[in-house]
Amino acid sequence: MKNVVLTGGGTGGHLFAALTFAEYIKKKGFKPIIIGSQYGIEREILKRYPFEYYLLSSKGIAGKNIKEKLKGVVFTSKAFISSYKLIKIIEPIFCIGFGGYVSLPVMLSAVMLRKKTAILEQNSIPGKTNKILNRLVDITFVNFPITAQYLKNAITVGNPTRIKFKGTKRETKDKITIGVIGGSRGARSINNAMIELSKYELNIDVVHQTGKDDFKRVKEAYKESKKSWQVFEFIDDMESFYSSIDFIICRAGASTLSEIACAGLGSLLIPYPYAIYNHQYYNAKYFKDNDAAEIILDKDLSGKKIYSFISFLTAEKIEQMSENAKKLCEKDSCEKMLKILESGL
Repeated sequence: MKNVVLTGGGTGGHLFAALTFAEYIKKKGFKPIIIGSQYGIEREILKRYPFEYYLLSSKGIAGKNIKEKLKGVVFTSKAFISSYKLIKIIEPIFCIGFGGYVSLPVMLSAVMLRKKTAILEQNSIPGKTNKILNRLVDITFVNFPITAQYLKNAITVGNPTRIKFKGTKRETKDKITIGVIGGSRGARSINNAMIELSKYELNIDVVHQTGKDDFKRVKEAYKESKKSWQVFEFIDDMESFYSSIDFIICRAGASTLSEIACAGLGSLLIPYPYAIYNHQYYNAKYFKDNDAAEIILDKDLSGKKIYSFISFLTAEKIEQMSENAKKLCEKDSCEKMLKILESGL
């Protein structure tokens, strides 16, 4: 069986794209081996998957203060040495970086060891790490077509997603069901706004992933407001989640947007305000410019704002945004990536 190294993590967006691709190539006869960070979400998530994996002592550098940057350099240097040794032992036929701070030392090691290399830039605006790696790796994949203008010889393939259906038509119901997610760890500002929203009279259903920290608080608040809205700490089965809702309120991470596009969901996007290079805003703007979403900035977010938006959200508006979202779905990303990677092997 041919070994393939996949690296990425820190957040669910990077990790789940890597895991989706890992599941795909495993079915094609490859052995995916995942390299992540001890300090990212992968530390817990990878335990649930049947893949060989390694966790390095890698930390981020960009967007940190001087002290944290120095720590990051030390940790990244250690991670580079560890990943160099690992790749020599694993002897992969190719290595792919899915983003996150752990990708840098692993991909640099792979380049130095003359392995076939590729990166996937998931966001509409590439970060500094991928701009550097773009000059060194063999192949650069991008999620959004608009990203290709910033990188050399970029190929648009979309983003591997956890869902298999493509825009399933939903049944007409008496009231709409709105999904709410704030990323894999939840979002305090979105949770607070939803608690405020629960005090209003609304004929809607809600399915809300809160993250671990706010789960009990949100659940109790909904109970106090006499709302029978569903609350979950974390949702594993995203395909079932997306198929059960008509519209979504969420952050604007690249993986989330890829999933909701392929699920055919209109959205109210609240970009994470502290994302490096403000990439979530530009991701969200791409969807808004294509009439698939509306945007509320985190600093302006409140239950009243969401209430005002939902009050004017008609079935026709939901259907139109849904159709526009479907047009942004890049299908068969895994298949496209593997076909390109295999060429010339």
